[in-house]
Amino acid sequence: MKKHFLLLALCFAAVSQAFAYNTVTVQDSISTNTHWTCNNQYLLKGYVYVTAGATLTIDPGVIIKGDKNTKGALIVERNAKLMAMGTAAAPIVFTSNQPAGNRTYGDWGGVILCGNAPTNWNGNNAQVEGGPRSHYGGNDPHDNSGTMSYVRIEFAGIAFSPNNEVNGLTFCGVGDGTTIDHIQVSYSGDDSYEWFGGTVNAKYLVAYRTWDDDFDTDNGFQGKVQFGMILRDPYAADQSGSKGFESDSYQSGTDTVTLTKPVFSNITAVGPLVAPTSTAYDPQFVSGAHIRRGSAISILNSVIAGWPCGILLDEAAAQYSTTTGNIGTDELQIRNNIIAGIANPSWTPGKEIVYVKDGARSLTSTAANADTTGGTPVPRFSPYAGPWTFLLDPAFKNKIYPTEQTGVRLGSPFDLGNPNFVPTSTSPIVYNAAHVFNPNNPINTDTSNNYANYNVPTVAPDFTNSKASDAFFTKVNFVGAFSGTGTTSDNWTSGWGNFDPLNTNYDYVCPVGVTNVKNYVEFASVHPNPASQSAVVEYNTINSGNVQVTVLDIAGKVVANVFNGTQTPGEHYLNVDLSSLNAGVYFVAVKTGNTVSTLKLSVIK
Repeated sequence: MKKHFLLLALCFAAVSQAFAYNTVTVQDSISTNTHWTCNNQYLLKGYVYVTAGATLTIDPGVIIKGDKNTKGALIVERNAKLMAMGTAAAPIVFTSNQPAGNRTYGDWGGVILCGNAPTNWNGNNAQVEGGPRSHYGGNDPHDNSGTMSYVRIEFAGIAFSPNNEVNGLTFCGVGDGTTIDHIQVSYSGDDSYEWFGGTVNAKYLVAYRTWDDDFDTDNGFQGKVQFGMILRDPYAADQSGSKGFESDSYQSGTDTVTLTKPVFSNITAVGPLVAPTSTAYDPQFVSGAHIRRGSAISILNSVIAGWPCGILLDEAAAQYSTTTGNIGTDELQIRNNIIAGIANPSWTPGKEIVYVKDGARSLTSTAANADTTGGTPVPRFSPYAGPWTFLLDPAFKNKIYPTEQTGVRLGSPFDLGNPNFVPTSTSPIVYNAAHVFNPNNPINTDTSNNYANYNVPTVAPDFTNSKASDAFFTKVNFVGAFSGTGTTSDNWTSGWGNFDPLNTNYDYVCPVGVTNVKNYVEFASVHPNPASQSAVVEYNTINSGNVQVTVLDIAGKVVANVFNGTQTPGEHYLNVDLSSLNAGVYFVAVKTGNTVSTLKLSVIK
């Protein structure tokens, strides 16, 4: 009996320890360098501002909750930094302060980054939507707002009124000195991600069960995004019309010169339609992509499946310049994509691509090509041959399949609780019925010697055109977000992603294997990235000691010694001379007595 009592006491102690943690309430402003550690949880009350000159550093495994009553939000202002660097084993989590089972869309405000990169607002200065005091915009495309890596943002995003919204993660004039990768936004009450101008690049983004749009780009945003996953709840859509991509260049208060022209590559965007004949979805869903108001967004090497409409090209009213004109200048590209499982209309050609005139409004109709709000529609797609011809131009290598199941053949893309976007072995992403395709090997178009070296899937990507040839893009051999080599690394959401945040228990601190020990190097970054002749490596040390900074090639060989000496605590900036290096991928290593921070750097010439 004593043994049973001892075992019960030990179990009770373990449970008590798991639930015993300190909650630090954060409100108003963070005006000095601040470090959040995983032995605490943090509660955001109201708008919390990281002000100019301050850096907020968040350790792996930290849980930050947004207060529902005050709609807590974190706003990183111009000339401030957020260093939120989780790991695959210990992601940083921003979530609702409501208990498991009671969380919902828009419980709190979200995360907003503000920078000094260009926008198309008149005067290149604007105030953040949704009520924060903060402004954004400037003349530095390489501005650095910090790093976000392996971060989840859940139940954020509030639509106060039309065009007055806070999203899950908002980028306002953020520069390409900022590092963004491995982010999941779930159950956002507005858009998952919205970019207002800026040049920031990103990789590995997940938008899960968004209410409004997944990737919304505005105000001259000209960054690049590679590897993104979109999954929609069929019964969750916004009255403004929900889309996977929504993109605008111009509106009242902007110029009509600076295009919104981001490049998205390797996105898999799965909409609400399990089958093209399905009616079991919210009628406020509009399209996989809505390109309007003079936008020149490019969508390459991607999969758009299960939407009421695939690509909606919306010719802007005269005051917003021209959307379809950007096709004629080759600024707007839709190439090397799969579009599948789109709703079957009563008219042909199908809704894989639709053109409307002056239709940039809530719930833009896709009932017919050249739908218009008034007046006489221009000749369809004039002076171009037509949207259908544009989409299926052989040079653009887009592919249409009637259904996802018989065409794209992903693992289980419509399973909301356990989605699997990895291609099956017979998917055209990783299979070629005419010739053997090995997804472990690079693409090879050599047809000599009876196709002895030929290695091309049915639908192949292209990274040779001007939009996707630079060093930012990883030159993979597949379209969509995931490869199909059969290895565990195919699903890059494994380990850190969460597709049941509604019921997740967050009453703990410091996940297994994470200790509350400060590293010698608190954070490090390199910018601009890609760079040509020179770059700046920035890092923060918290103790005095020896620091070595080197540049290594892809094989790990040291090709440049940047610094070797003793430094005092604080922020440090070092210039890295790249003039003697060839174009390619390198690594900048910041080494101390007990840590090494390794930064990937792309060199272009």
